[in-house]
Amino acid sequence: MFKTPFRTVLIAGSALVLSLACKPGKPDTSRVIANVGGEKITEAEFQDVVKTLSPDPKEAQAFLTDPAARDERANLASRLAMSRAITAYAKQTGLDQDQSVKRQLEQQQANVFFQALAKRRSTTAEPTDEQLRAFYNEQVERMKAAGQAQGIPAFEVVKAQVAQGYKQKRMADISAEIQKEIKAKVPVTLADDYRPAGE
Repeated sequence: MFKTPFRTVLIAGSALVLSLACKPGKPDTSRVIANVGGEKITEAEFQDVVKTLSPDPKEAQAFLTDPAARDERANLASRLAMSRAITAYAKQTGLDQDQSVKRQLEQQQANVFFQALAKRRSTTAEPTDEQLRAFYNEQVERMKAAGQAQGIPAFEVVKAQVAQGYKQKRMADISAEIQKEIKAKVPVTLADDYRPAGE
């Protein structure tokens, strides 16, 4: 069964979910599982959404096929349909043309793109003991240089925290790499009085 974070991902990733429906390709002839204001949501599309939002392919497959997950599948289909209905209603009422809404959507879209870029570059592999020890030694040296050499616990005592810190630093490094690459490929210039200090 999907864990709670997956359900949260659906709400946060509704823009992604909606964009999946618009992807070009061969005609989808699978069974229609929902009709939202004349727009169909097919079983194949629903399966694509589940596989896209789940970090674990086996978990996604179990979710799609396990009879015990029927209620969860129905709940997810209902949420997908409601996301589609909200978007349709926003278009009917002209809310999609509101400048404030457009700015918020643009920001959300940029966040989804950035997260997708980071996910593609990150690895699910656990760090090796050698990597963790090297990271631990860097932190110890940094603390010593700052005059905080007293009471530093041994590596084995704090190994779990070191692993957490290593992963956080890796994600920060990936984020910095992506931003650097974006700045190189999409130059941005700010007026002097809008340029952050240090840039």
